[in-house]
Amino acid sequence: MWRIKFRLGEGNLHDQHGATAVMTAILMVVLLAFAAISIDVGILYAQRTQLQNGADAAVLAVANDCARGTCDHGANDNTGNTFAGANSNDGAALLKGISYPTGNSVEVTVSKDAAGGNPVTLFFANIFGISQADVSASATAAWGPPESGNTLPWTFGKCIFDQLLTQVQKDELAATGDFTGNPVGTHLLIAYNETARYPGCTDDLGNPSGGFGWLDRVGSSCKASIDVGTSEAGSDPGIDFPGVCVDVLPSLLENPTLIPIFSTSGGSGNNATFTIYGFAAFQTTGWRLSGNPALNHPDSLAPPCGGSCRGIYGFFTRFVSLEEGMTFGNGPNLGGSIVRLTN
Repeated sequence: MWRIKFRLGEGNLHDQHGATAVMTAILMVVLLAFAAISIDVGILYAQRTQLQNGADAAVLAVANDCARGTCDHGANDNTGNTFAGANSNDGAALLKGISYPTGNSVEVTVSKDAAGGNPVTLFFANIFGISQADVSASATAAWGPPESGNTLPWTFGKCIFDQLLTQVQKDELAATGDFTGNPVGTHLLIAYNETARYPGCTDDLGNPSGGFGWLDRVGSSCKASIDVGTSEAGSDPGIDFPGVCVDVLPSLLENPTLIPIFSTSGGSGNNATFTIYGFAAFQTTGWRLSGNPALNHPDSLAPPCGGSCRGIYGFFTRFVSLEEGMTFGNGPNLGGSIVRLTN
């Protein structure tokens, strides 16, 4: 039997050691590359997340001011800086720039410093000559008058709304179709059975027969689903305040509420409907309501409401809502605005 023997000399062993070293070096480079990708990209992602939080908060704050009618560019820079830093966990987000793409939108860009410099330091990627990376984040928000959403299931007529405004507010509403000026906080009474004493207003522009302004509710909730685009909302007849809404009353004293305003009504009883015109921002200050038990929270600054009078006290104001589910459109602005992130 033939035997073949291989004899490994020192030269062959050195060659194998050399090949192993080269392979190890190549693998180390590959491993370091993956480390650079996983660790450094993770650092960049975390930093950008912080900046995005700051950008979102800053743009919503600026849009909120603009929606209230105080869209001063110098003040907006301060607002943007304040909210950008306060809402990034490391406090490193600073305003880089603000722009206004349209008359009702704003875009904010933030970075680690106002000049867009002070980049993020990288670790493993430095092996490949990449020691730093610039990171920034942008956000856009827009605002406009409410168009649809869930509201308190109560409405009153535009004729009543017009009648209760001051002369300056009436002039603005007549000239522009909007009510956006600084409101006068005069306490008012909106009585259920009140007929507007305003030029051009007639009984058929008030509540339908058997209706006192209560709207059909969504299921068993204390909310009505309103869409100005579809115009009509159903009437819930009767004078009694909806029992399911009793627990909501105290919260109405704390913050303004968007109240749907109707332009006309039709039908009667359960078949009655309201044609929704827009949403007014209304701060409730009290009420005198029928129900079981009767509900009474007087407001000494408003006109009296005694005997068979039933109504809600309050005043018109400016109100900006960030509430989810509310959308804005191109309808009239009656003091309420919706702000939304759009990008």
